[in-house]
Amino acid sequence: MGIDLTNTADVQTIHIGKPEDIPALVGRSFTTPWFSVDRERSDQFEYATYLDSYPHPYEGEDGEGDGYGEGLIEGFHLLGMIDYLLNHVFVSDFRWVPWNYGLDRVRFVSVVRLTDRFRITGTVSEVVDRGPQGYLVVADLTAQVDGRDRPAFVAVQRALWVTDHNTDPASS
Repeated sequence: MGIDLTNTADVQTIHIGKPEDIPALVGRSFTTPWFSVDRERSDQFEYATYLDSYPHPYEGEDGEGDGYGEGLIEGFHLLGMIDYLLNHVFVSDFRWVPWNYGLDRVRFVSVVRLTDRFRITGTVSEVVDRGPQGYLVVADLTAQVDGRDRPAFVAVQRALWVTDHNTDPASS
């Protein structure tokens, strides 16, 4: 489980040569490799976020089941995979850190289970030069589920890309 690198024909990466090229990303599209969550990591997510310690509102009288069937991956766990998956498609010749700046208009469209493969496709819709802070990169994202027409989620991601170009060498 995890990243599937056996067939990367549909993967679309974006190469960035230097920090000054970041504004030219507007309109560029990308597609991550397929990914699937394994049970151990899903259980760890539930434990770390206390989802395993409260009575679920959809449990039956016997306390069994979650109302959605076996192997459901929680939506926020899927959102948490955005950074990891996008790190496989944005490639640069310089050092940079994409700080999570937030998500807009997130919609969970369909259920994802441990048996499902998903990937993220997207387009950079905006780049805002924040001067010494870096570049605010905005991307429209869709989490596709293998074999389905309906995505897992759609969202607009904002990330502040900080590069060595944006740091003052005198302050190091």
